[in-house]
Amino acid sequence: MCNMVTEKEITNALKNGARSTPDIQKITCAGTTCGRCLVIIDALVVDFLESLPVDQQQKIIFDDSSNL
Repeated sequence: MCNMVTEKEITNALKNGARSTPDIQKITCAGTTCGRCLVIIDALVVDFLESLPVDQQQKIIFDDSSNL
């Protein structure tokens, strides 16, 4: 039995903080019955995350463990 979750519901969950397929499953129950839609959910999550702006002020940490 399908949970009949729409793409709009998944997109709304992403806009409200979901960042992974397991997040989407917890919030909407999509992909929790048979799992055939998990590939589609994965793609929606990737597309959404790739569309987010990049924080130009994010610090870059270089691992310089040779100076220990």
